[in-house]
Amino acid sequence: MTDDREASIREIQNHGWYHSYEVLPGVTSPGRNVTNAANIFDQRHKLPQSLSGLRALDIGALDGPYTFELERRGAEVTALDIQSPDVTGFNIARRARKSNVRYVQGSVYHLSELLKGEKFDIITYFGVWYHLKHPIIALEQIWNALKYDGLVCFEGECLCSYIESPKTHRICVDPPGATLIGKSEAPYSLFYADEYKGDKWSWYVPNAACVEQWFDCAAMKITSHGFWDSHPHQRMFGNAKKIPGRNFIEDNPVWLDTKGSR
Repeated sequence: MTDDREASIREIQNHGWYHSYEVLPGVTSPGRNVTNAANIFDQRHKLPQSLSGLRALDIGALDGPYTFELERRGAEVTALDIQSPDVTGFNIARRARKSNVRYVQGSVYHLSELLKGEKFDIITYFGVWYHLKHPIIALEQIWNALKYDGLVCFEGECLCSYIESPKTHRICVDPPGATLIGKSEAPYSLFYADEYKGDKWSWYVPNAACVEQWFDCAAMKITSHGFWDSHPHQRMFGNAKKIPGRNFIEDNPVWLDTKGSR
């Protein structure tokens, strides 16, 4: 074992991580959330093994499991997160892997400004929308960053079978009732101003119909989807593409008459 590898292993093992993933062959970060990015890309999103020649953007990269898997498959990757890569462990993994990934620290709300209008073939958007007060603004920014023939791979909290009281944090709708709302064709979303599952920065929990409407409002169509519904987890994942010939729907700033004038 080389001195560089030994030093990297010590750095990995002594840091606090969120994800547990293979940073180096045989070396796993000691996080609480076990994440096999390769399997997730293969099974849920059907990404090819080779992404050579493609540009990828990983939004909400955190400590990097999806970022580095995209790079391993040959993509030119940009990672975006609001947190410092030194705090999350991202830079530890980047050094250990001798990675060429670019890291941009900032909010998805400012994507166009931060990336100066760059376009991407693949955008991964995992575990973010429920942490946002303005999820549709984020989707509009993603639309701007996505090539017209590009692909968005998404995953986020979804109302499937569990509704939590905002005061007691207990189940406030019995599972059959929550499942009925979750599977409804009508778009519903929960909203929590304080905490959801003990997380102060979780706001919206939409059902699948609502997620579909969010993407449609941002001129994107969900092309495949599935669910991870095993209490306390309730998640929706899938792929989406731009709707040909459409831009996202702008807010209407004024009332207009039938001729289009004020």
